[in-house]
Amino acid sequence: MTSIKIASSVKNQLNHLKLHPRETYSDIIGRLAEFGTHPQQQIPFIIPLMHVKINQKIIELKKPVEINVEIDEDEYILFNNEYRLLVVASNVYDGMKNILDEFEENWKDFVLGDENTLGRDALELREKYGSIVPSESSS
Repeated sequence: MTSIKIASSVKNQLNHLKLHPRETYSDIIGRLAEFGTHPQQQIPFIIPLMHVKINQKIIELKKPVEINVEIDEDEYILFNNEYRLLVVASNVYDGMKNILDEFEENWKDFVLGDENTLGRDALELREKYGSIVPSESSS
């Protein structure tokens, strides 16, 4: 083991890449290094979405939403089918920003929208979103 210095901004980025809260920085860096040494394999990876922004408030989700990341030539495809999230971006950072925007839009459409206008699938999605966002944050 050796000590290395990590800038606060990089540490924050690494925290968002954790697959679980107790994952070490060494584990994260190892995973990234493995991905970097085999870019031709274009290994898909997962980013846990643990915080979202709804109505200008940062909210910690009850459980992380796994955002799958795949690379297609020069584009990153980020998605979660369960929560109907899908974006394409030129880099992961922009992709995650767009995922956050899409999460908030889905929240407004499905959870805050009039449930009388929603079909069966939309009502199921409304329930899924409601189950992962703490109730005191949902207004």
